[in-house]
Amino acid sequence: MITIISKVAFAVNFYDGSRAKQGLYFLTYASAYYADETTNKNGKATSKDLGLFSAQEILRFCYYSPDFVATVVVPFGYTEINYSNQDSFSLGDMSLGVGYFLPVKQVDILPMLFVKFPTGEYSASKAANIGSNQYDIMPMVFLHKTQGHFSVDAVMKYYFRLKNNVTDVLPGDELYLQGLVGYNVTDKFKLGPSMSWMISKNKKQNDTSISNSAREKLSVGADFYYRFSWLSVTFTYFYDVYAENSPKGHFFQLKTVYHF
Repeated sequence: MITIISKVAFAVNFYDGSRAKQGLYFLTYASAYYADETTNKNGKATSKDLGLFSAQEILRFCYYSPDFVATVVVPFGYTEINYSNQDSFSLGDMSLGVGYFLPVKQVDILPMLFVKFPTGEYSASKAANIGSNQYDIMPMVFLHKTQGHFSVDAVMKYYFRLKNNVTDVLPGDELYLQGLVGYNVTDKFKLGPSMSWMISKNKKQNDTSISNSAREKLSVGADFYYRFSWLSVTFTYFYDVYAENSPKGHFFQLKTVYHF
C-alpha cells in the first residue's frame, strides 16, 4: 500500500542550514510528484502503469533569533493513483521544529528536532492517503558553507516512525542523506546539482518484522535560485534513478522565502 506523506521539505535547498537575520520568515513549497513505475526489493519494476500523482502546498512559518530557530509546517495535498482509481485531498500531517546553531565560525551547523503529528486524512482501506495516522520524531543536522562563488548545503535526517494504531504497522525508520553544491552565476542567481538518498528499516506488523519490506531511493537533480529585493525563489527538480519497494518518478518543487 502506498501512502503519500507530507515530509519536512523533500530535499535540502540553498541556505537551508545557514544563519539568517533575526525575525519571522514565511516559506511556501509548491511541489508535484509523478510516478508510473513501482519497484520490488531488488529495484526491479513490478508495475509501469501506477499513475501516481501527488501535488502539495506546504506553508511554513519560521522564526530566527541570532542562534535559535523555531518553525511550524502546515501541508495541504492532493493525491491520486490511477491504477487503483483512488484519490485524496486534505490537510496533511503538520510538523513543529526547533533548532540551535552550534558556536562554529568556519561553517554553519544547525541541529534541529521535528515532530510530525497525524493531522492528515487517513483511511486504512485506501492506498491514496495524504496523512499517515502515526507520529514521526525527526532529528536532523543541517550544514552550510560558502567559499567564494561556491556553496555547499547538506543535511542528515533520521525519522523515528511510530506505530499506526489502526493497522498496527510500524512503517520502519528512515535515514536521509541529502546534499547540494551551488555556484553563484551572479550575486542574485545561483544553481547547482543535488542528490538525495534514503534507506529504511523493514516494516513491522503486530510486532513482527516483515521481511524484504525495507525501502531505498536515490534521487539526483538540480536547484536554481534567484533572490529579489523582498523575496527569494528556488526551483528544484529530482529524478529517482534507483528505488526499492517504492515508486520511481519525477519531483518538481517551487520554494519561496519572504522575510517580514
